[in-house]
Amino acid sequence: MTLNLWKNDRDFGIEDHEKQLRYYVVEHNDLIAKARQDLTARELKIMDFVISKIKPSDTNFTTVSTSMYELTNILDLQRSGRNYSELAKNIGELRKKEVLIYNKDNKSVTQTGWVAEATYKENGQVEILLSSKLAPYLLDLKDNYTQYLLKDTVQLKSKYAILLYKLMREADKDRGKKIAVLQGTPEDFMEWFGAPKSYTYGRLKDNILNKAIEEINLKIEDMDLNLLQARRGRKVVLIEIHNNFIKQNVSTDKIIPKVPLHDWTT
Repeated sequence: MTLNLWKNDRDFGIEDHEKQLRYYVVEHNDLIAKARQDLTARELKIMDFVISKIKPSDTNFTTVSTSMYELTNILDLQRSGRNYSELAKNIGELRKKEVLIYNKDNKSVTQTGWVAEATYKENGQVEILLSSKLAPYLLDLKDNYTQYLLKDTVQLKSKYAILLYKLMREADKDRGKKIAVLQGTPEDFMEWFGAPKSYTYGRLKDNILNKAIEEINLKIEDMDLNLLQARRGRKVVLIEIHNNFIKQNVSTDKIIPKVPLHDWTT
């Protein structure tokens, strides 16, 4: 994508920036916990941005209209031809990269890309259409879904922090009434995070899990994560990551859910 394409770029901020950041990203749990993909942090954020444009009443994917100006605002990037070209490249990767989604009920695996097509206009406008194969995981969701605010994931720098954030939201079955626990074997965590196959558990813990936990605890106000591990002899056989944040109402001493989630389907 050439830098000259956007020589007549204009401010197409389709929606108010602050309002957009408070939109919900809503995904089927299988897309969070059972999908296997290799997206960069920016590609994950672009997908969250596009998904946040989906309405509960949508029955099929429509073209998402946005702009390079809006994307740079949402992703906190400087407005420049170079960044615009990088964003176009990121969107192109979303069209080429595949995702594998395992469906436990049907005992099947869906293999698809993320973006079906994208159109870029000289004035900076961008049109994105998601792959129709993603429809069961993003449209008409009545149950078995997770929702979170767009502002949370776009502020995280590491792709591993974004993936862990989503897994912790998915693990929060009681909407903050109890401590959320993400549990799995070292092999499970290796697969969830797409860790290099050469990694030992020690490298997974030091290079991925601990760094992701540190970033989330620093930036996400309703998460206080810590890692626990069970051993058999000297070998770690089970890992748990707990979100210990439970907000207390001081006056009534009643537990208030960490995330005041709305019923997205209504």
